[in-house]
Amino acid sequence: MKPGTFYAFAGLTAAAVVAAGVAVSTQTEITSLTAGTDPAFPKLSENVNNVAKIEIRNANSEFSMTLTGDNWGLDQKDGYRVEFQKVKAAIVNLSNFKLIEKKTADATRYERLELNDPSDEKAKSRKIVLKDEKGTVLADVVIGKLNPNLFGTGGAGTYIRRADEKDTWLARGQVDLGEEPNNWMARQIVNYGQEKIRRVVVASPEGAEIILAKADVKAPNFTIENLPEGRSIKNKDEADPLAGVMWRMMFDDVQKAEKQEWPAKPWVAHYTVWDGYTVRIETAKFGDDFWGRFSAEVDPSVTDAKKKAAAEKSVAEINQRTKGWTYMLTAGDSEKLVSKMSDYLAKPKGT
Repeated sequence: MKPGTFYAFAGLTAAAVVAAGVAVSTQTEITSLTAGTDPAFPKLSENVNNVAKIEIRNANSEFSMTLTGDNWGLDQKDGYRVEFQKVKAAIVNLSNFKLIEKKTADATRYERLELNDPSDEKAKSRKIVLKDEKGTVLADVVIGKLNPNLFGTGGAGTYIRRADEKDTWLARGQVDLGEEPNNWMARQIVNYGQEKIRRVVVASPEGAEIILAKADVKAPNFTIENLPEGRSIKNKDEADPLAGVMWRMMFDDVQKAEKQEWPAKPWVAHYTVWDGYTVRIETAKFGDDFWGRFSAEVDPSVTDAKKKAAAEKSVAEINQRTKGWTYMLTAGDSEKLVSKMSDYLAKPKGT
């Protein structure tokens, strides 16, 4: 991680903590506990830029994230990238935890503070361990019950139990650890609203196609170019959802492409955007789920140098991010990507 990555952010967070302390002294209706100055995790406070491993455990899941180069990846998902902002927030927020008051050391009372062992299937506690690249533990703690406004608006208090300690503590601070790996991963694959789409071609493994297009960027609806003779579309906006499938497109799961034996003839969709490039989506079914592969290329019809350069940049970003991965698609998206022409046609007259 680059030096100074977290320092500016940590400074802002510390300033917010001081401000919250001032608020306590001016609000008599709020708890009058002192703000506290001792860091809950001294090693972490001194090494926010050196965290290279995060391990999280709760009653429902156990997962970890590792820093490789400048990127964080989820270990249980082949190192697929996680949201850096979430990692940064977790590290900095934990580093700013301040000890307020020592609480019970009676293990039978841990559950009341949500500090019992996270391995208990009914536990509400969450355990997090942060390490540097050498494996040195910088923080190891069970995170318990949260009171988001204990010290006034924005002044949260959290019960914690540090590793190898029986004592529990009330600490000033708050951290969001998510419940499962999907809460950390960068789950958006692409994000193109239908207003950005010029043409769509969806082809089945047998070669049957649906071709949608707009003659003009301001046209209100997509038309089916290859509408069968004598047939009509159900209604004027029937095909628009298919054209909009890439809007905030998310995945439910992800894995390395090499782990799947991809069929020779999958469903293939091409989405050409007005900006001059095409996103290709291959879709195949594995068990009960549909998975997709993504790639992009510049539209060969683009001749304007400036537009072509911008398109090449977008294509490179998409391919760099998606190459080598397959994504479990949501039910709504996969249903559209395996559409048939008959899905969009009105019944023939007289039937």
